[in-house]
Amino acid sequence: MQDLTWQDVDQYIEDHDSPVVLVPIGSTEQHGPHLPLGVDAYQALDLAEGIAETANVLTTPPIWFGDAAHHLGFPGTISLSTETVVALLTDVYDSLALHGFENIITINGHRVANLPAIETATKQATEAHPESHFAIVDPLRIGVQVHERLRDGGAEDGMHGGEFETSFMQAKHPELVKEKAFVRETHKGFSRFHSNNLIDLDDTVLSPSTRRRPEEGYLGHVGDPTKASPKKGEQIYDTVVENTVTYIEELLASQEG
Repeated sequence: MQDLTWQDVDQYIEDHDSPVVLVPIGSTEQHGPHLPLGVDAYQALDLAEGIAETANVLTTPPIWFGDAAHHLGFPGTISLSTETVVALLTDVYDSLALHGFENIITINGHRVANLPAIETATKQATEAHPESHFAIVDPLRIGVQVHERLRDGGAEDGMHGGEFETSFMQAKHPELVKEKAFVRETHKGFSRFHSNNLIDLDDTVLSPSTRRRPEEGYLGHVGDPTKASPKKGEQIYDTVVENTVTYIEELLASQEG
């Protein structure tokens, strides 16, 4: 949408019975010594643009900041409070619904961490705009099978700057990846009910992510970037795009008539 005029957007809404718009949101936060601060926002934007092009829908500009207080011990991280993320998304949703977008889909590049705020905002938006359909696409929720199939590292290695996010960046932004800085960095919880395995949901006790200073020597990421590859990144990208496009097609088919 940032490349369109208001008349272009108006024409798109006019030409479609159930106009769709994507809202990519990520985070600006540390991802270890080998990846840039913008990983999550790049993922959200890349996926949104791929989905929009394939499905012939629109995407808003990306939201570069998210709920990232648990990374504030590392310079460069910029975090919004949960309440701010909810308020920001609420204003975005209100604007889009006002213009006539009937399907508003948030693309979350800040895997899992942004979900509580997005879920709250979409629930409130659904109540405020019953004429619009709201949905959330998270790579770890709509791409479970491809992550399981491609995983070479241990299930408990973790997924922050590890095998999968590094693979995505190698595929889409290789110039920003510092491969000489690859090192496995994993951390075990104190209980079997605290898991780094965000794909295979098992018996789990949930606890909030809080602001904390990093332990001495901790590099910031959790996972094994040495298991990454551009091929894996492309497969994850292709699968998430394909699955989301299928969802949009099925959604629009359900709304016909």
